[in-house]
Amino acid sequence: MKCKVCKINEAETGSIVCSDECNEKRLTIIELSNIFTPTNGCDNCWGDLGQGCTEECKKEFRVSGEFIKALYSLVRNI
Repeated sequence: MKCKVCKINEAETGSIVCSDECNEKRLTIIELSNIFTPTNGCDNCWGDLGQGCTEECKKEFRVSGEFIKALYSLVRNI
């Protein structure tokens, strides 16, 4: 399985990352996403799978997904 952070190296056995450095980057991305997208899109919805979500919640969820993809892309480029 490939590392979930760098997508290049093989992941360590039983892990989703290839090194402690990648794990540190992954945890930083999670920390940033929790700060800047704290509700993960649908904190106030009434059901699962987007049922009962307002359009604002759905928009927030899409934006948070784009933000996280951009963070991973930035890490890979660096």
